[in-house]
Amino acid sequence: MMRIATLLLLVVILPLGGCLKPLPNDPQLLAQFQQRPQNLRLEFTTEQGRQVAYYLPPLQNPDAPPQRIAILYPGINSLALGWLRFINLEDYPNTAYLLIDYPGRGLSAGVMRPEENYRNSLGALKALAEHFGVTQLSASLRLLGHSFGTGAALQFACLRPAERVVLVAPFNDLKQAVRRQSWLLSLLMPSQIDNRLLIRQLLAEPQPPRIIILHGGRDTTLPIAMGRELAQLDPEKIVFHAFAEDDHVDILSRRRKLIFQELNGQVE
Repeated sequence: MMRIATLLLLVVILPLGGCLKPLPNDPQLLAQFQQRPQNLRLEFTTEQGRQVAYYLPPLQNPDAPPQRIAILYPGINSLALGWLRFINLEDYPNTAYLLIDYPGRGLSAGVMRPEENYRNSLGALKALAEHFGVTQLSASLRLLGHSFGTGAALQFACLRPAERVVLVAPFNDLKQAVRRQSWLLSLLMPSQIDNRLLIRQLLAEPQPPRIIILHGGRDTTLPIAMGRELAQLDPEKIVFHAFAEDDHVDILSRRRKLIFQELNGQVE
């Protein structure tokens, strides 16, 4: 009964913070995605119902199974297609991009459960493999998450090997992040994502991914101290970029070049 009561309270409170409130697609972004004939909308089903992800084939050999896939995870109040304004396929013509929406976002049904966000990544990759008529794709994976999406990226990296994981404006643990917005909400949250534990798990693997963190000094949503704490878990294995003038959102545009260089392993 206590759990049921807590969930009922969440249904009332979380929409106020944007966590459970449905977020429809932006028609302009959807039209932009559809302008390129090779782009593919992937549909699959999870416990939350019908889910939709978006695949941008590489410029080179767009009709063949990709050799490199970058999976991108947006912030909690953002859409997968929001990444379109930052992607330039000409920069890395061998890289394909897979844009993940959470349940309740874009065209995906259901209600987001932070501890289960990995399910949409698994479903999208399976749907893409089926599109190419293979059981499993052999592509190398690179993951990029912003804000809340850093937890989703790290969750998935713990399930499937990734070469590189880029975290932009990350949180240390989800309850601390939520506490900055609502102390009561942080107490009622039934789930927790601790990015520190996830990073430790990744670093303990025989071949851990390259982890890169970018954080802005003017970030008042998730302060730079959170990113710095994650980087200090292993300064020799984690690259940390601090930018004094960047905030939580404009870091994506101000550091777009560096973000995608790190994602593709092409840092000058």
